Amino acid sequence: MGTMPVAKTVVEEQTGKLFGELWTHYDEELFQQSVALFEKRWVANGEDPEFFRGKHCLDVGCGGGRFCIAMAKMGAVSVKGVDVSPTGLEDARMRVAREGLANVAFEEASALSLPFADGQFDFVCCSGVLHHTAGVERGLREIHRVLKPGGSVYLLLYGSGGMFWPSNYVLRAFAGLLGQEALRRSAAAAEYPPNKRKSVLDDLFVPILETYTSDRVGQLLRDSGFPQWRTWDAARMDHEGDAGAMLGEMETRRRLWEAAESTASGQAASTLARHGADLCESVIRAIRNLIDLHQAGQISEQELRDAVIGHGHHRLIATRS
Repeated sequence: MGTMPVAKTVVEEQTGKLFGELWTHYDEELFQQSVALFEKRWVANGEDPEFFRGKHCLDVGCGGGRFCIAMAKMGAVSVKGVDVSPTGLEDARMRVAREGLANVAFEEASALSLPFADGQFDFVCCSGVLHHTAGVERGLREIHRVLKPGGSVYLLLYGSGGMFWPSNYVLRAFAGLLGQEALRRSAAAAEYPPNKRKSVLDDLFVPILETYTSDRVGQLLRDSGFPQWRTWDAARMDHEGDAGAMLGEMETRRRLWEAAESTASGQAASTLARHGADLCESVIRAIRNLIDLHQAGQISEQELRDAVIGHGHHRLIATRS
């Protein structure tokens, strides 16, 4: 049987509050685009589009329910979604009701203590969740526990290296001093759409944000009972596609800090925002210089990618032993 539910930790309370508020800003068009992206990535990376038919599925850290809806539309016989945010789950239930999907249900629960029996699911989705918890190893063991033997999990963990996450860690220091409300206003002033507002504020304010090398991910999987996995490299469909895409992402993030400077309420806030904008500009110049070196034949495509992007998001399908 599964472990008994436990009270949410302070970290889970803070994470749930942040993510729950961000998901509710998605309008229907943008939300449906995020639903469709799941199937697009699935097929583009060589997975069987008929895989979900007849499957019992779980989404760990389901947020607003986009991947639950995607799996149901792709043929899953039942889908459960769990999250630590009651606000996010309320939004998810509203969207599922709008879709008329009777085979999707949600429950408030931690990724580290899943309220399900052993071997209950054929497939688990856990996308961009465990690197925000205090126990990635425990989360993987819980996923292994609730999967049937031979069942599989889609996992996304942040990759280390490159320029993006190291610079983001410095920006988190400035963001912590400015505060969430100030940067929410700046995101609006920078005309960020809701999905960009979500990803940027998540990166700046989520309490725990860890990154992993490929070797570390492999060790975590083996230790948790997943001896086999395959990585998704064919279609990233995000800012890690190549150095040019990462350049565009950093230019977008610079706009946030420029907006923060222009709307600052005092000298201290203005100075902090200027530091953020200057850091983004330094990374932008470095990426441009590296692209120039590559185009001049002085560094290879792989060297360019390693320097700018590093390991990138680890997207993979792992199979339970």
